Amino acid sequence: MQARVRFWTIAGVAGLLSLWAVVLGQIVVLFGTAGIAAWLLTQQYRFTRLTTETTQSLSVTQTPSRSQVPTGETTVLSVTMEATDPLALHCSVTPRFPPGSESDSTGFALERGENRSTHTVEVMWPVAGTHTIEPPELTLRDRLGLFEQSITVGTATTVSVQPRGTQNLHVGEGGDPIAAGLGDHETGQSGSGLEPEEVRKYVPGDTIRNIDWKATARLGEPHVREFETETDRETVLFVDHRESLETGQPGETKLDYLRQVGLAFVENAREHTDPLGCYTVGDEGITGSFTPSADTDQQLSIRHQLQSLAPTERADEPDRSTSPTAPARAQQLRGRLADDETAFGTRLAPYFDRPNAYVESVLERPLVGAVKSATAGLDGSIWSVILTDDQNRTELREAVKLARRNQGRALVFIAPTVLYEPGGLGTLDDAHDQYMDFERFRQSLASMDRVTAFEVGPADRVSAVLARGREQWSRTRRN
Repeated sequence: MQARVRFWTIAGVAGLLSLWAVVLGQIVVLFGTAGIAAWLLTQQYRFTRLTTETTQSLSVTQTPSRSQVPTGETTVLSVTMEATDPLALHCSVTPRFPPGSESDSTGFALERGENRSTHTVEVMWPVAGTHTIEPPELTLRDRLGLFEQSITVGTATTVSVQPRGTQNLHVGEGGDPIAAGLGDHETGQSGSGLEPEEVRKYVPGDTIRNIDWKATARLGEPHVREFETETDRETVLFVDHRESLETGQPGETKLDYLRQVGLAFVENAREHTDPLGCYTVGDEGITGSFTPSADTDQQLSIRHQLQSLAPTERADEPDRSTSPTAPARAQQLRGRLADDETAFGTRLAPYFDRPNAYVESVLERPLVGAVKSATAGLDGSIWSVILTDDQNRTELREAVKLARRNQGRALVFIAPTVLYEPGGLGTLDDAHDQYMDFERFRQSLASMDRVTAFEVGPADRVSAVLARGREQWSRTRRN
């Protein structure tokens, strides 16, 4: 319990009256002043005693109607104040709501002679995360209004505000949505996991959603693609929430879509009691870390961590938005500059003569650093699930290489920037060209051993881009 006291200063009042008596030369007034001071002192002592008795007998509970709520919805907070005996003081209550919540409540009161009161307050939650409602502030006053004391009574309560899941989520390869549930694990049987196993002829009873339309078109008869389901495994999520992940409409940013994928893995790990770890990565490096564990409490903590993630801001430092030059490219440029005796060539050549410059530059990147740090401390092969965008392609490629060490496997979920521009897709022809550039990058990752790469984005925009691609192909054929 914390308290602060505000009251009329007795010494000040008595001193003022005494000065008045001296000025007037009235002994009666002087005696009257002493009497008033004594009365005020008695009232102060009585108030202090009643305050102590009240706070000892008073309890305050806060009960939200829901402990979990989607963003933008309203909950009702019930505040109950109860004393063992009727109050001898006036008591007003002011709830203390956290930043990220909205309420019009200004509080309520429990009058003298009452010993119980319940008040309900509507609270709206526009911001995702775990929010703490601190104990309310109580203000006690005597009946004459001479003395006042503010205290906090009760315990804090929390409300978990979860991002709304969009129904527009697309996860797939080259525009084709995957048929599997995210995070499924191996059981030694064929089914609808994430790893393709084989393509075979369609037989009655097969699920239509598993039909491989590309193979069907190529072979001239229906074929389905079976996926290898997965056994218990040690999985680590790497969730990027750097500044670039803020791109997109409110509630539909890159981070919002990737967050849904991450939460799907958390829920699947909880359902199957699989070991799960998580590293969240901001512009300055790792912002949260959980080593793999099947502990339910930790997995709940990971879920809360993902729900409360917000894009970070890049500090004032040298620009790292451009990718470092790969060794092969550096060697090529070094060869071209060898015979360049111009001032430009002489100045530029030393930058390509440092054999370790590429490695040093990449290892300084937040995502690569997180994967390196996490995988170095784990024994055996792990499943690394990387959720990021396509803004730092060289860094992502090196992070995937690190994730494959010790026979590790990588699942990469990438948010293509072209699908998230706040103003829309712009010119569809340009959007399609940018998407195809991204698709070539995604395929280059997927061609690596023990790597599967997926795109994550708004389904309607993916459809629009692919539709424009089909139109371009049709025009080309007609011409």
